[in-house]
Amino acid sequence: MPNQKYLISGRLYAFLIAFVSAVGGFLFGYDLAIIGTANVYLRDQFHLSNEMFGFTTASATLGCIIGPFFGGWFCDRFGRRNTLIGACVLLAVGSLFTAIPNDMFTFNLFRIVGGIGVGFCSIASPMYTNEIAPARWRGGLGFMYQLAIVVGSVIAALVGLILAQGAAPETSEFGRQVAQWVHGDAWLNVETAWRWMFASELVFVAIFGVLLFFLPESPRWLAERGRRKEAEAVFVRIDGPEFARTEMEQIEQSLAAESGSLSELWTPGLRMALFVGLCLALFNNYTGWSAMGGYLTKLFETAGLPREEALRNNLLSWAFMGVATLIACGLVDRMGRRPLWLMASVVMIGANAFMGWIYYKNMTGPIVLVPVFLCAIPHSFALGPLPWLMMSEIFPTRIRARAVAITTTFIWLVGFVAVGLFPVLEGISTRMIGSNAGVFWLSAIVCVLSFFFGLIMLPETRGRTLEEIAESWRKK
Repeated sequence: MPNQKYLISGRLYAFLIAFVSAVGGFLFGYDLAIIGTANVYLRDQFHLSNEMFGFTTASATLGCIIGPFFGGWFCDRFGRRNTLIGACVLLAVGSLFTAIPNDMFTFNLFRIVGGIGVGFCSIASPMYTNEIAPARWRGGLGFMYQLAIVVGSVIAALVGLILAQGAAPETSEFGRQVAQWVHGDAWLNVETAWRWMFASELVFVAIFGVLLFFLPESPRWLAERGRRKEAEAVFVRIDGPEFARTEMEQIEQSLAAESGSLSELWTPGLRMALFVGLCLALFNNYTGWSAMGGYLTKLFETAGLPREEALRNNLLSWAFMGVATLIACGLVDRMGRRPLWLMASVVMIGANAFMGWIYYKNMTGPIVLVPVFLCAIPHSFALGPLPWLMMSEIFPTRIRARAVAITTTFIWLVGFVAVGLFPVLEGISTRMIGSNAGVFWLSAIVCVLSFFFGLIMLPETRGRTLEEIAESWRKK
């Protein structure tokens, strides 16, 4: 039993650490979701082709691919917390300089810079939370990262909607009220709305930067650096002296058994761990929602909804996903990782098939929201958060940062391809069958593969310490 003296305050302390760390996920979600509202304005103002529209929507993901490559080194050299501080600097630069350019080259260049910051967050935030949290809380605290991504996406959609309606007040009474609130169109109009959408991220970056200075460093990173007393003090604060003693013993035994060399990843057991991590990254992006999320406004417009209503439905979709993710936070440590993954894969097969049928039959109007919500549920419960959680769970301490850098780089690489190809695949599907239904049916096929991956290969990590998980690969 954990020491009761520390349980309540310690759990709150762990929650607050995970909460601040998860703000990195908030910025991840905000940065990548704001393009889903702004890109329709960019397409109109700069007359983008399908290919350029896809590249502009996905350009930040190029930075996300680069980010983990350097972020892994930063995490090992300077620590998890300092890597997140570096991410703040990159996100601030990206936000500012995507708001002011007059050409797409400059815009995309600084979207990539901001994407590098997102890449730093995507490796450091979940790894930091997992290294802090006791095993019995790790799933729920780890899911806070995905919840923060969704909340960031919701806030981005809300800010985008407010700015869009303030820029075109004639579209609704709400738009007229917003226009009055912002005192006319001197600085906010159809041509500048997208600029303020990107600039708005600076507010949240500044808040995150301040909060980070109140966090301790990861105790496992401190232990690896030989700073045993500092590491033990963090564990004592979280769950008491007994917990700290047990954790430190396991960490020291694990560190003694690890070479710390990247070649260790190619030993038989850890080679399988790396393969599982890469599969998690693949299915995170190709089971439906990840590509769809960047084009929700466009998809709703394709279904015959006016832009104002499409923007509202974009916000509603992300808000629904936030509620579903919040519920999932309470389930992951009760049900386990594998059952959630298997159930989510099955539901996503049906949701993608239904989405394709809706578009194949050229249905229009609010009915399009139904399959969007159905796709959001399994992604929120498992296919979205579990890869980020488990990629930081399954590797040993000494090589965790570099191994997670590999899998995180891969998750962004396949994400870039998924988002960038979405409008191209839509065009191919439309030419072949008269609608974009083929894109969703292709995702349904990938979900079948996701189910069998979960059934055959995915390990259960619920209730196990990170050191126990690492040792299980060596035994295999």
